[in-house]
Amino acid sequence: MSDILSIGTSALIAYRRALDTVSHNIANVDTEGYSRQRVEMNARRGGILQVQSYGSGVEVSGVQRLSDYFLFNRLTGEDSAYARLATFATYGAEVDAWMSDSDSGPSASLRSFFSGLQGLAQNASSSSSRQQLLYQAQTLSSTLKDYQNRFDTLDREIDGRVADSVKTINEYASQLANLNKQIAQSQSAQGSQAYNDLLDQRQNVLRDLSGQVGYTTTTTAADGSINVFVGGGQALVLGSRANELAVQNDEYSRPRSLVLKDGSGTATPVSSKLSGGELGGMLDFRREVLEPAINDLGRTAAALASAVNAQHRQGVDQYGNPGGDFFTTPTALATASSKNTGSASVDVAIGDSAQLAGSDYTLKYDGSAWSMTQIPSGDVVPLSGDGTPGNPLTGAGIELTLNGSAQAGDQFLVQPTRYAAGSLDVAITDPAKIAAAGPVTQMAATTNTGSASITASGVTDAADPNLQTPVSIQFIDANTYSINGAGAYPYTPGQPIAMNGWSMTLDGAPAAGDSFGVTPTGADSGDNSNANALAGIADLKLLDGGRSTFSVAMGNLVADVGSQTQQAQLQADAQATLRANTESSLDSISGVNLDEEAADLSRYQQAYEAAAQVISVAGSLFDTLLSAMR
Repeated sequence: MSDILSIGTSALIAYRRALDTVSHNIANVDTEGYSRQRVEMNARRGGILQVQSYGSGVEVSGVQRLSDYFLFNRLTGEDSAYARLATFATYGAEVDAWMSDSDSGPSASLRSFFSGLQGLAQNASSSSSRQQLLYQAQTLSSTLKDYQNRFDTLDREIDGRVADSVKTINEYASQLANLNKQIAQSQSAQGSQAYNDLLDQRQNVLRDLSGQVGYTTTTTAADGSINVFVGGGQALVLGSRANELAVQNDEYSRPRSLVLKDGSGTATPVSSKLSGGELGGMLDFRREVLEPAINDLGRTAAALASAVNAQHRQGVDQYGNPGGDFFTTPTALATASSKNTGSASVDVAIGDSAQLAGSDYTLKYDGSAWSMTQIPSGDVVPLSGDGTPGNPLTGAGIELTLNGSAQAGDQFLVQPTRYAAGSLDVAITDPAKIAAAGPVTQMAATTNTGSASITASGVTDAADPNLQTPVSIQFIDANTYSINGAGAYPYTPGQPIAMNGWSMTLDGAPAAGDSFGVTPTGADSGDNSNANALAGIADLKLLDGGRSTFSVAMGNLVADVGSQTQQAQLQADAQATLRANTESSLDSISGVNLDEEAADLSRYQQAYEAAAQVISVAGSLFDTLLSAMR
C-alpha cells in the first residue's frame, strides 16, 4: 500500500507540474518571443522483489523549452539583413525623390541655365536676354545651395541617429550581460537547467540587437552564457561583462569614428567593419549614396564654374571691358589631421575637370614624398609636381599647393567637391557685364568685289598680348594676301587665317583688292561670338574623362541614386519574405498552439484525476488493513 500510495503521489505531482506548464503556455500565447515549454517525464527507478521488478511511479526530469538554435541564428541574421536594407532603401528613396524632381531638381535648373545662354547667343544685345540669363544662373545657384543644405542636414541627421543606435546597442549589451549572469546563477541552482523564461528574455534581446547591428555569437557550455561579437570579431558581450560601443570625433574633427571600448578603456576602431542592422544600413547609405551624391553634385558645380569662367574671360562685355568670372570659385578644402606635427597647410584648386572623380582623398607625407589615396577604395592616385605655387601637386583633376613645413606622418583630408555645390554663387549682378562678345571683331570691307565671306571666327589664345592689335588683311590676288600692307602670304581656300591668338575662315573666292579687318571689340557691341561659345559648353564632354556632358553627368547621378534605391528596396522585399518564412518555421516549433494546449490540458487533467483516484484507493486499502488488525 505504501508503494501504491507513493506511485499515486508521484503521478499527482508530475501531472500537477504538467498542468502548470500547460497553463503557463496558454497564459503566454500572445507574449512576444515566448517559447513553448513541455514537461519531460521519466519512470522512477523501481525495485526487485523475489526476482521480479516492480515500478515506483513517475518523476519530472525537467521542463524543456522548445526552440531551435540554428533556426534562431538564421532568423537573427535575416533580421539584421532586412533592417540594413530597409534603412538603406528608406533614406535612398528620400534622396531619389529630391534628385528626380523634374520641375525643381538640379537637372531642371541646369537645363534652364543653358537655355538662358542659348537665348543670349540669339540676341546678345538684348537687355532682357541678359537679365533672364542672370536670373536662371541665380536660380541654378540657389537650387544647388538648397540641395547642399538638404544633403548636409541629412548627413547630420544620420550622425544623430548613429549616436542613438550606439546608445541602444549598449543598452542591449548591458541587458545581455545581466541575463547571462542570471542564467549562469539559475543553471547552477537548478543543476544544469536554466530558467526557461530567462532564456526567452535573452533571445528577445538578441533579436532586438540584430535589428540594430549584425553580430556573431558563441555559447559558453559551462554556464550557458552567450558571447556577442561585432565589427569583425570584436567582443561586445563576454559572459557577464559588456563592452561599450562609442562614437568619437575622427582625426578631422568629424563625429564619424566608431570604437569599441573594453574594460580597460582601450578603444578599437570598428567603423569600417560594422555591418547589418539599422546602424549598418545608415553607415552603408552614407558611404554608398549620400557622400557620392554630395561629391558628384559638387563636381558638376565646380566643373561648370571652371568651364563657364574660362570661356567668359575670353569675351568682352557691353562696356568694352574683358569679361571676368561669371561664377565665384567653389570651395575646395584640405583639412589637416589632428595628429599632424608639422605646420603644413594645403590649398586646393580644380585643374582638369574632366578628371574630377567626385571623391574625397587622403594626402600623406612620409618624410620625403607625398602620396594620395581615394576614399573609401584606397586606390593610389598618381601625383605629379612638387607642390609649389608654380608647380602644384596634380592628380585626379585637382591641384594642391603646399604651404609651411610638413613632418613625416602628416596627412590631410582633401575634399575638392564636397562643398562646391553650396558655395557656387553668381559673380555678376550687372547684366551689361556679361561678356557675350568676342574680344575682337572681324568684318569684311563693304567695297569687296569677291564672293568671300567670313564663315567662322574665334579666339584661339585669349592670353596672347597682341590679341586686340588691329589687323588689316588685303588680298593681292585670289591666292595671296598681305597683312597691314606688308608681305605676301599664300592663301588656301577653306584654311583659316590665324595670328595674334585669333583665327578667321573664309568661304568663297576673294578678289584682288578685297580686305578684311580685325579690330578690338568696343562697347555696346552686338557681337555674339563668345555667347555662342558659352552656349556650346552644354555640348562639350567635360566630365568623366571626356565622356560626359554636364546634362549626362547630372542624369547619371540621378540614375545611380534611383538604381541603388530600387535595388535595396527589391532586396529588402526579398529579405522580408525569407525572414517571414524562417520566423514561421521557428514559430511552428516554439509558438503556442491553443488547440494542442487544450488537448494537453484535458489529457493531463484526466491523468491528474486518475492519480488522485489511485491515492484514494490506496487510502481505502490502508483503512481496510487497519480495521482487520483491530
